Amino acid sequence: MKGISFMLGMLTGIAVSTAAVTSCYPDISRRMMRDGKRAFMMGKKFFC
Repeated sequence: MKGISFMLGMLTGIAVSTAAVTSCYPDISRRMMRDGKRAFMMGKKFFC
């Protein structure tokens, strides 16, 4: 039971901090998508 409450608190903290950062910097989601695509393509090129 203690572990469940700990995990629930941790997930809530992550969600709140993500919402705060997103509200301060609204373009961060676009940057993450762009950088994620770039990292995926570089990783794909590395493995091929």
